[in-house]
Amino acid sequence: MRPWLKLFAALALAGACGAASAHYPERPIKVVSPFPAGGATDVLTRLLAERMGKDLKASIIVENRAGAGTSIGASYVQREAPDGYTILMATNSTLVTNRFLYKDLPYDPDGYAPIGMVGIGPLVLLAGPKEPFHDTAGLVAYAKKHPGKLTFASFGPGTSSHLAAERFKSQTGIDILHVPFKGASQALPALIGGDVDLFFDMVATGMPQADAGRVQVFGITSSQRLESEPKLATIAEQGYPGFDMTAWFSFVAPKGTPPDVLGKLQGALADALKDETVRRKMLEMGIQPSDGTPQALTAQIKSELPVVQALVKQANIVLQ
Repeated sequence: MRPWLKLFAALALAGACGAASAHYPERPIKVVSPFPAGGATDVLTRLLAERMGKDLKASIIVENRAGAGTSIGASYVQREAPDGYTILMATNSTLVTNRFLYKDLPYDPDGYAPIGMVGIGPLVLLAGPKEPFHDTAGLVAYAKKHPGKLTFASFGPGTSSHLAAERFKSQTGIDILHVPFKGASQALPALIGGDVDLFFDMVATGMPQADAGRVQVFGITSSQRLESEPKLATIAEQGYPGFDMTAWFSFVAPKGTPPDVLGKLQGALADALKDETVRRKMLEMGIQPSDGTPQALTAQIKSELPVVQALVKQANIVLQ
């Protein structure tokens, strides 16, 4: 092709893309939640999708693609066209932890365009209803007396619930065995039924079970007590200073998504996080809303990378 024809073709393509994105969105948007339906991530995704859809004047459909520590959903979105019609609810695992756990990760953690930071929330340490211990001190004492006997559930390998348990093991010096699930909707029934002994779960799904007497709750993983659960002591104040492990949530799109499309998504997210109803529901879930900016997400990733890398190395977590 002659040079001037190549230039003309490139300009025509750019013009077509610009015209298409100028009218964005023209069809439903799909947001992928990398956890099963019914868990805290899924509930949060649907809450925000509904509010953002109103702002964008478009339907936003939530699709659950769970498994492999969020890798299934993450790799699916990264393979999609960078046009703003498929986005991902990404967590710590997706953008930070998995890069240190897997030798052959099926996606690039840096291969996304940031839409914005959604929020941060602590987890709660839960135990089965029939366990022979009834507080954190009793749990640690029992685990030390019976090394390797207790098991703990997680949302999946490398997820925040897995890392919280690994941090707990490290600080308490106990030996407990990991049993990964695809999310809280699978792990909680296993805990209630006695198939596993312990579980670090999100407040939104764990506390209703504790309030109903189906599980025991021993503490919260943040450095400060939660406003919505002020009586729930932190693990740090129970003799393990410095213990601070949280889960965080964000929206990302495939790298190459047009800037004006990203801008519309970012604006809709920021507006959603300012909505008083959305904020109230997030706080009730134990999640502190962020400002929805891509800068906040970039800063969160940058600050967490060395911390998680050190924890993974210290705990000697190796996944295939």
